[in-house]
Amino acid sequence: MHYYDVAISGSPLRSVFTYHCEEELAVGQRVMVNFAGRNVVGYITGIGIKPEFKTKSILKPLEEQIYLSEKDIELAAWTVENYLAPVGKVFDLFFPPGRLLRSRSYVIPLDPELPFSGPIKIDEALKIFDRSQLQKLKAQRKLKVLHSYEKRVPVRKKKKVLKLPLSLKVLEKLNLTDNQKQIVDYLLTIEEITPQELMKSLSLKSRSSIDTLVRKGILILKEVVETEWDKWTIRAIERLTGEQEKVKNKLLEHLNGIHYIFGLTGSGKTEVYFKVMERVLNGGKSVIYMVPEVSLTPQLMARIRGTFPGREVRVYHSYMSPVKRQRIWLDAVNGEIDILVGTRSALWIPVQNLGLIIVDEEHDSSFYQQTPPHYDAVEVAIKKGQLFNIPVILGSATPRVDRYHRAKAGEFKLHTLTNRPVGELPEIEVFDLRNTRDYIIPEETFREIEKTIKAGHQTFVFVHRKGFSNYVVCVSCGNILKCPNCDVSLTYHKHDAVMKCHYCGYVISPPSKCESCGSGTLAARGFGTERVEHELQKRFPELSIMRMDRETVSNPDLYEKALRKIESKEVDIIVGTKMISKGLDFPTIGLVVVVDTDRIINLPNYDSVENAFQLISQISGRSGRGVRGRAIIQTYEPDHRVIKTALKNNYEEFYRTEIEVRKLLKYPPFSIFIEVVVESEKEKQCRDIALKLYGDLSEKIKDGEILEPVVPAVKKLFGKYRMKIYLKLFSKDELHNLFELLKKAPTGIDVIVNSNGGSL
Repeated sequence: MHYYDVAISGSPLRSVFTYHCEEELAVGQRVMVNFAGRNVVGYITGIGIKPEFKTKSILKPLEEQIYLSEKDIELAAWTVENYLAPVGKVFDLFFPPGRLLRSRSYVIPLDPELPFSGPIKIDEALKIFDRSQLQKLKAQRKLKVLHSYEKRVPVRKKKKVLKLPLSLKVLEKLNLTDNQKQIVDYLLTIEEITPQELMKSLSLKSRSSIDTLVRKGILILKEVVETEWDKWTIRAIERLTGEQEKVKNKLLEHLNGIHYIFGLTGSGKTEVYFKVMERVLNGGKSVIYMVPEVSLTPQLMARIRGTFPGREVRVYHSYMSPVKRQRIWLDAVNGEIDILVGTRSALWIPVQNLGLIIVDEEHDSSFYQQTPPHYDAVEVAIKKGQLFNIPVILGSATPRVDRYHRAKAGEFKLHTLTNRPVGELPEIEVFDLRNTRDYIIPEETFREIEKTIKAGHQTFVFVHRKGFSNYVVCVSCGNILKCPNCDVSLTYHKHDAVMKCHYCGYVISPPSKCESCGSGTLAARGFGTERVEHELQKRFPELSIMRMDRETVSNPDLYEKALRKIESKEVDIIVGTKMISKGLDFPTIGLVVVVDTDRIINLPNYDSVENAFQLISQISGRSGRGVRGRAIIQTYEPDHRVIKTALKNNYEEFYRTEIEVRKLLKYPPFSIFIEVVVESEKEKQCRDIALKLYGDLSEKIKDGEILEPVVPAVKKLFGKYRMKIYLKLFSKDELHNLFELLKKAPTGIDVIVNSNGGSL
């Protein structure tokens, strides 16, 4: 009889459980087990010994193939220990959602000198060559391995689009209603659009005007096959600047360990990455290229396809259907992908023959998983590189303070890029809001936007939040409309005429009177992207203004369409949230406006100042890439150190100040900062559990500081009351002590270690 330690898929528990099996199984294998009366997926994490208690039998192995290596198991264990995460949920990260597709693998000869002339099963090929020979022949492009899946390739979707076939002269003679004129005018500016997109863009309540125009032959409605966004290509930049060449050579001379490229926005870090990737790919290895958000993938994929034609390039992220994710996952683990571009989830795929990991924009908070299991994907990438002996390249214009501290201390090899190959750094100007009553967009900002558009350039307007207004208040009694599930105000969305909770998704129609006093004097306060868009449209009705936030751009296809519109200059002003600050490269952006700088600086997180500096620098860096760019920072605190260092574009000065503050207050990198979140449906029970846990922590933790339980900024979330306990640990040994304590704690306790961007 064999005994195994098994982690339970999806379980919030931090423990593994012992099961037995008559047949010999392997560590890393997925199995089916009975846990708490249900048959669930489990992961064999280690070989166990016969316990004193009675054990259940493993029901069956899920797959014959073992996908996780010994190093993958080590990576999972490191993540569990360092982020105090539930074991089963960490192992879930390695696999795509759903049951894996069954596949048969075939070897296709490409070289006539090979000892077989047609496709043969991989088992037969392994009788002729061993796996290393097969891998070598594949790298030399002498053969190819293909997989036949149990499910067919999904049929490419078809859609119906509207087109305007008539000339302007013909259109002028037509007798159209106001609605029809609006539709025709809109279609004069774009090539094609679906009826649904058109109705949403023009806020049409009925489709009758569209149908009438089609019936009369003024519009054509035709069926087309949806194009894949990943076919978009951008031509490669062949020659590097002298500075880029120098950094590339240093990287290639010692391509091992962890490298950090600290380069100003627009200094050409991506071109250096590509040259290093070329060396790795030519050596028959594959590359994982990590980006913080899926929104960056369309433009990056276009550049990669333009630079590496003929290479097998895939993108992997959570917006894909489960079947598509499984197919890409299987291709990656079977060694059929050269370059895998993706977000956090791509890092966990057991990519065969991996030779390099690149983490672009490493500072970005999106690399930190904000839902359980919490982890910092950048740190996991660093650990993966060390375990698998794979070089890792991190890059940013505004490094995380703790990682830059490590780079300066020699833990990473530091490289710098200080010049822009194209364009100049933007001229940054501060607009002091204390001198104006127009706190959203002052007259001075309007004039600068107008000048930019008249010069033939585009403008980015950054707003921290989406929606029309952040809250609705009763002027009579002061009551603020809140979500019944979460202790937060409901955001008013004027376009959809709804009030929405941005945490749990609760939606209602705007009420006509106050729920507290019955008064009809309700007023919208605060502002978001929708309100700013509204103000700009009032001032510039003749301009094309596009809003980019999670409400309007909810998937990669819509994002790619938005990027195409910016690239082709179909829009003059782009109003957006954080998604427009990330890595986008458009030479026609002449002005960037940061509307609400103070909100970012004053968030109640230990790293809010760092995040504010990064955001201001990154969003400002979107301008001046092909034209003389400017950035306007609107603030009530023009003398704040973040504003002053951002004005000078001086990261080093910001870093020197911030690292001293961190040292004084014992924040990372001088401690491990932990938030323990206690949740319960009953407020008293939540408080009692938090106080009991605080007592246990005070006894167990010796080398650290523990603050008494507090009610967080958001007291209630998803129907559960919350309390937080903050800890600063000064020794890694204390992590182990905390982990052992949490194993015995009740469920409903979440732990966040060294969060990036703060938590609720």
